[in-house]
Amino acid sequence: GGIPNPELVVPGAGGQTCAEVKESAAAYTIGSELCNIIQDEQSSCCPESTDACTFCSGGISNPELVVPETGGQTCAEVGVVAAGNTEGSSTCSTIQESESTCCPQSQGGACTPFDPNPYTFEPPNNVFPEAPWSTGGDGEWAIDDTNAQEGTYSIKSPNLEGSEGAAFSNATLAICDDFGGGVLNFNTLAPVIPPHDVLVWFVDGVEISRLAGSPEWRVISIPLTPGAHQIDFQYQYNPFDLPELPDSSTSRQGAVWIDAVELVGM
Repeated sequence: GGIPNPELVVPGAGGQTCAEVKESAAAYTIGSELCNIIQDEQSSCCPESTDACTFCSGGISNPELVVPETGGQTCAEVGVVAAGNTEGSSTCSTIQESESTCCPQSQGGACTPFDPNPYTFEPPNNVFPEAPWSTGGDGEWAIDDTNAQEGTYSIKSPNLEGSEGAAFSNATLAICDDFGGGVLNFNTLAPVIPPHDVLVWFVDGVEISRLAGSPEWRVISIPLTPGAHQIDFQYQYNPFDLPELPDSSTSRQGAVWIDAVELVGM
């Protein structure tokens, strides 16, 4: 049936990938002891598709996002591990818990319209997360009343100060498939300074740009094609995974804020 991921390193095979194990198999006779040993790796390299653990069937929003409590594995790597496990197993169930981080759009059922537009976090919208928004990663974004571009409220990234190694958190916006294309405008306050932290935004898992050193509110525009999209606003703490960070500048606040998000059609 083919190898879904030829580059997957097979446990207990001396660092060989699935593709290399397949090459080795060609040198042995079916039924031989060595052939039988090699065939034992089929469950890792080519699990039965009907029984494989399903993970983010609608796609992974950000393949490079590191999933909390997985030993540093990214969403893409978790997806590979899922393919090597059986649907319904305890391991599969544990893996599927990461879907809220890697593909939050698959957790919400029917798409919720973007309303109001512009979307501010003033009452009755000062509840977060609420569809079409979600949050996940190494911490959760939340409603905040210390900074706002309009009114009193905005959303603020979590406090990840003191995390061991790199730590990322997403505020995610799902845009429905009836969107006719146009521009997404959002206002952000980003008093963050690398290598400590940075704001990064993604469209459908692809990094668009990043921002740091912005102590004043500014508006950012993202062109969007027609159809459904997933927008991830990602606060990254220690993005270079440094063992020790330098002293922090007094202008750094260790958080970013998002407010007044607007969809403008063509």
